[in-house]
Amino acid sequence: MVSTYSMSVEQTLDRLAGRCSAKGAQLTELRRLVMGSLLTAGKPVKAYDLVEETGRAGRRLTPSTIYRVLDFLQENGLVHKVNALNAYVACTDHGGHSEHRPLLLVCRDCQSTTEINDPDLGGAFFNRLASLGFKTAGGSIEVRGQCPACAGK
Repeated sequence: MVSTYSMSVEQTLDRLAGRCSAKGAQLTELRRLVMGSLLTAGKPVKAYDLVEETGRAGRRLTPSTIYRVLDFLQENGLVHKVNALNAYVACTDHGGHSEHRPLLLVCRDCQSTTEINDPDLGGAFFNRLASLGFKTAGGSIEVRGQCPACAGK
């Protein structure tokens, strides 16, 4: 399959493939296709939109295949599910932290999502939950509001 992604997206995909390989996983052609679509979108994308996107790229995938790919990408820290939108967004922190728990700022107007990686802030939040005896299963923290562009309108 010939790639239609920009060189920077291809470089990111190659770097992520290396990261997966180091963990004993493989960023297959299908996984690269879905990850490339998420990187190119630059915003949260619904699974069914990925079905359509892969069709335009010449490889129509079924919803169940897309969900399996998204599960793999989530398990390997490459994407986050934005529960407020029932959509997925490419992770912007590819440092490979073992306890990567981002803060996702979700605009209620334009649905843009900004990932904030602040170990002190996230650590304080999750440490407080632990002190209350609450056992977390990972994930991210989502905050809904207005992005600066929408707030300025």
